[in-house]
Amino acid sequence: PYCSPTRAALLSGMYPLRTGVHRVIEKRSTAGLPLDVETLPQMLKRAHYTTRAVGKWHVGMSRWEQTPTFRGFDSFFGMYMGGQDYFTHENDGGVDLHRDPTPNCGEGCSSVVDESGNYSTHVFTREAIDVVRNHANEEDPLFLYLAYQAVHCPNEVPSEYTTQYQNRTDWTDQRKKYAGMLTAADEGIGNLTQALKENDLWENTLVIVTTDNGGPTTVGCVQGSSNYPKKGGKCSVWEGGTTGDGLLAGPALKKLVPKDYSRFQHLFHVVDWFPTLAEWVGVLPRNHTTMDGISQVGALQGNGPTRTGLFGGYCQCRPHDPIWFGPAMRHLNWKLIQGESGGPHAENKRPPGFQTIQPPGQNATSKYLLFDLSKDPSETTDVSKEHPEVLKGMIAKLKLYNKSFVYPQINDDSECPFTGLVNTTAGPAWLPWCKDVQESIYALQ
Repeated sequence: PYCSPTRAALLSGMYPLRTGVHRVIEKRSTAGLPLDVETLPQMLKRAHYTTRAVGKWHVGMSRWEQTPTFRGFDSFFGMYMGGQDYFTHENDGGVDLHRDPTPNCGEGCSSVVDESGNYSTHVFTREAIDVVRNHANEEDPLFLYLAYQAVHCPNEVPSEYTTQYQNRTDWTDQRKKYAGMLTAADEGIGNLTQALKENDLWENTLVIVTTDNGGPTTVGCVQGSSNYPKKGGKCSVWEGGTTGDGLLAGPALKKLVPKDYSRFQHLFHVVDWFPTLAEWVGVLPRNHTTMDGISQVGALQGNGPTRTGLFGGYCQCRPHDPIWFGPAMRHLNWKLIQGESGGPHAENKRPPGFQTIQPPGQNATSKYLLFDLSKDPSETTDVSKEHPEVLKGMIAKLKLYNKSFVYPQINDDSECPFTGLVNTTAGPAWLPWCKDVQESIYALQ
């Protein structure tokens, strides 16, 4: 239900349960998506795709091997960490904006970029359009991963994007600014779409839009978002935190999914994109035996099985806060939460949780909450006492996930302490620092 775990799941096809990326990867952290996991771009490279990444990374940066061009992307432009000022591109006094133009682009290749004063949504859109223009005459297909910083906090946007909302007297100023940030991102997607058309790439393009989490409404950088009628938001395992709208579009969609949809009515987890795309491009994922994602090709076409259940994950709501919530899981219309609460929400901003992360179904004294989402999408009424057999079955299903459970990666590694910002032509900057660890990795190969 927040940044790093969702991105790790998208790029690996594995639940955070299996990779250990259970929480936000903090500054100065050595945590990241395990290096032995095949990533989505690495899989697509085997299908002869050119792979480009623009925007936010946030699945590891303490060593060069964790950065995008070592994980399957042919080039990268963007931020290694999770957030920054939209105009200065600084995080905690250091610039975090990098141009990595080639595969395996580390020290001596990667450069820190000075875009001070330029709004990040505009910068990332410009770079994505450049990728399209430079690919116009290439024979290989293109995979472009555009991960906008928007609409993550801080709430910052040029004023021209909020003026159109000034007459919304029913909105707070915070919501008007949030709407402006989204408008700028929407404009960027429109401009990118136009570039694809102008460069004769649009007719064979599939567009996938997805999200990290629900809007932050109680904790986790609260903005002007709303998840109504769902309960909770980012940094909770309530439906308002773990679900979001996705979008499939583009001319290639008709070739891949002949069935007409206004809305896909079945369960779809972010881990499913990896095997779904793999089937569409005709590649077997190297991690297929440990992959939690399932191909949704048949379900999308209306002639295959649909997903019946999923693991909803954990959350730790505030940096350096030991309180954990979850795990949660779904089976059809039923939802189970281990513990007394799914996390903060409007009626209770500091509910009771666990002092340590709980392996799925392994705490004999734990309370469980059960909801029938078909009747109660807002998770208002725990029906565990009314449906004891359903509860028993759900706990049994939850325990099955225990065999894949990995404890969270540490966010502070004493074996590789942060060595400080690095002086560059763009100013003090964030760069990978675990060189001794890198050397030991090379020595083992």
